[in-house]
Amino acid sequence: MAFYHFLAIFPSLLVFLGLARRVPQLGAHARDTILDLSQQLLPRPASLLFENMMAELNQRALSGQLITSLAGALWAALNGTWAMIFGLNMAYEVQERRPWWKLGAAIVGLTASLAISGSVALLLIFFGGELANRFSRQHFSLDEAAIVFRGFEWATLFALLMFSFALLYRFGPNLRDHKWRWSTPGALFALILWVGSTLAVRLYFEHVNNYQRVYGHLNSVVMLLLWLYITNGAILIGGEMNSEIEKAGAKRDGGERSSAKVKQGARDRSGS
Repeated sequence: MAFYHFLAIFPSLLVFLGLARRVPQLGAHARDTILDLSQQLLPRPASLLFENMMAELNQRALSGQLITSLAGALWAALNGTWAMIFGLNMAYEVQERRPWWKLGAAIVGLTASLAISGSVALLLIFFGGELANRFSRQHFSLDEAAIVFRGFEWATLFALLMFSFALLYRFGPNLRDHKWRWSTPGALFALILWVGSTLAVRLYFEHVNNYQRVYGHLNSVVMLLLWLYITNGAILIGGEMNSEIEKAGAKRDGGERSSAKVKQGARDRSGS
């Protein structure tokens, strides 16, 4: 999962930047928003890698040749979603028995929904920042506006991640009659685990060991891969939690139905 998502990140960003440049006053702001998020989430060397790659991708986006990048992004993203479905099937202890066309539709649908959610999150963060800046000129100081902007930014990110996780748990594993209520607890837990592990990894790399001696100039790549590995691990652990909650709920419902049948049989016998 981390491998395919790593391959999908930069071609997807190139396509996003190329499309954003076609919207007036959006291209540079979209790039700055992505860089700002990477600096907040990733360790310093990994965020520097992101910054350098974004500078190169921004230059390539000017050429307008996005077909090859789009094909590479689609291939890696679809394979990443397929790997995620495979992992969720293991977490829910089910086998993949859907026909190829239904599995393909699930892969394409989930990939498209996650891409749209990510794009919507970036756009909401960008436009929220613009609104906060305009509103601050009339009602707040610059520092207060920055706090409001950060709060809106993280609230937007959390809401979109929560929705994306719940969407994966609802349509990813091969489950019949799977309800939304069994998707939300694990989605919330996965979000909390992801935030905690992201902060822990960042503190570890910045204050304990940055892998510079072992990997040299590749340490930033290793950090990004490890961050993706932890992110996907949080998703699978959230799916495992949903699976156990759903099993417990099924046993409880089955026990209640059995008890109701016994009581009804006793009433029938006493009435006869």
